[in-house]
Amino acid sequence: MTNTLNQTRLLSQLAILIDHEATIEQRLDELIPAVAGHAIVRALLEGFRVMSRDHRQALETRLNTLTGRKPPYVETATVYTVGDPADAEEYPVSSALQKIYTLYNQELIGYALLGWLASRELDSSCVADEGTSQHLAVQHTIDYVTAVQRISRLINDVFLWELDSDGAECQCCCPSCSAGICLCAAWWRNVLSEAWSEAGPINNDIGIYVQQPKQGSAATQAGLVRGDLILAVNGAEIKSSGDLQRALRNCPPGKAIHLTVRRQSGQQEVIALVHS
Repeated sequence: MTNTLNQTRLLSQLAILIDHEATIEQRLDELIPAVAGHAIVRALLEGFRVMSRDHRQALETRLNTLTGRKPPYVETATVYTVGDPADAEEYPVSSALQKIYTLYNQELIGYALLGWLASRELDSSCVADEGTSQHLAVQHTIDYVTAVQRISRLINDVFLWELDSDGAECQCCCPSCSAGICLCAAWWRNVLSEAWSEAGPINNDIGIYVQQPKQGSAATQAGLVRGDLILAVNGAEIKSSGDLQRALRNCPPGKAIHLTVRRQSGQQEVIALVHS
């Protein structure tokens, strides 16, 4: 029952993302004429439209491969909607960037779910070097993170360009702005960059958090449970998931590796895991 449910969710998520990518294409078709006055933004959005088309076609191909029929797998899907900013008509270029930025961040959540469903259904790098749903989820995530960064670098200049067009001159009294060389956009990019840096990387866990171990697995037999934190392997501190992967890969079958584990109670233990 669980495997059937996971497969259904995987296929449905592929179909949902196809609908989302089609919606983004449509929104971009609507927005590109509105940004015609800004050549850089227009070129950016035209590139995004090609990217979303390529994403949709790749997802359709994968869904067709898995089901043997053309999409959509489901007749309807919940499609994200983004309302217009209050000043969208007055400032159409920055408004367009805001809409796409929001849609792309929403899509990142959808592709994270696709990646996990693909892993649970072995539609992943474990069974093929390319072309699986997991490969698509990873590549499309990279594409959208890159796109979000490009918007973040550009939107400050766009805001100021629109304000300048309205005759709202810079009133900053810093030395450069006072001399007529406005640094406000560069300053705000620095604010964003420093904020992201101070927030730290997303993968900043200490050790490896244990999810629910598979029934009958070596982890279960060793006594690992959800919520345990693996801090070290054979006495060496774990600095990445690759450390654990290498330890298990290099350990001869039937030989134990020793894991230093912090339980949810805070107590530390060293347990032996025998990997077959």
